[in-house]
Amino acid sequence: MSPHVLFVFLDGVGLGPPHPRNPFAENWPGLERLTCGQRWTDQTRPFSRLRHVFRHLDATLGMPGLPQSGTGQTALLTGFNAPRIAGRHYGPYAHSRTRAVLARYNIFRRLKARGLSVAFANAYPPVFFEQARRRDRWSVTTRCCREADVRLRTLEDLARGEAVAADLTGRRLHEAGFPVTPIDEAEAARHLTMLLQQHHFVLFEYFLTDQAGHHQDMDEARAVLASLDRFFSALLELLDPERHLLVVTSDHGNLEDLRVRTHTRNPVPLIARGRGAELFCHACDLRDVTPAIVAALEAAATPPRRPAPLRP
Repeated sequence: MSPHVLFVFLDGVGLGPPHPRNPFAENWPGLERLTCGQRWTDQTRPFSRLRHVFRHLDATLGMPGLPQSGTGQTALLTGFNAPRIAGRHYGPYAHSRTRAVLARYNIFRRLKARGLSVAFANAYPPVFFEQARRRDRWSVTTRCCREADVRLRTLEDLARGEAVAADLTGRRLHEAGFPVTPIDEAEAARHLTMLLQQHHFVLFEYFLTDQAGHHQDMDEARAVLASLDRFFSALLELLDPERHLLVVTSDHGNLEDLRVRTHTRNPVPLIARGRGAELFCHACDLRDVTPAIVAALEAAATPPRRPAPLRP
């Protein structure tokens, strides 16, 4: 029996020094459960244990300059060196030179080709679709969905508990005037887990971490991490390590250094917790995430062989 894989992608989270402007240097019990009691800094020691792996991933991929979302997320979701293909780090959208790779090799398409069911959990309001279609500016994750014919979820899905808001609770949508009833992080974790029961692979994207990093606001950063802390605390109670695999990582650093407004060249965390986690124990950079997820789910697409008939 193969696992059901939940990939929680945190935008803009690196592992930096534990200085006073690094909000991860503070105490976040839920996050620290993912790293066996360690705070998320560059001093966090990698480990590989039964059903639990933690690694530092290189987000620079051998290219100069600061990593960006477009090429970083493309590398994460395809296993290809997108900055090298583009000739530079590029974002926030997919670089034109990487779109063919993204279309053909993105994780949704690769898993669907193996007969596996996949879902993108984020819910989007109507204005997102209007603007994206008018400008042809799709985020890397939503472009992956369009290329792989994976449904993009709406506020109607959110109301039925079949999607999750980008901020987990839906409060931002509610405050913007959309007909959304806010929930707490524990309820968001339950909705995500129910979606996972129905699919082999579920991706959820959280971008408020990157946004808070650009704002350089410690209060905002703490509020974002407090919400994530509650979410992961609830999620870890719901997931069964014998049946589920939780993967958490990022595309580049940012929030870990509020001294600067830009991204950083710091490594990013990779957590794999649950069935199949050992497949991530040698991951070194962003390119290693998608192949490990595919490997973890490979058994679901391979029918058992019939035993050879006995010869007389």
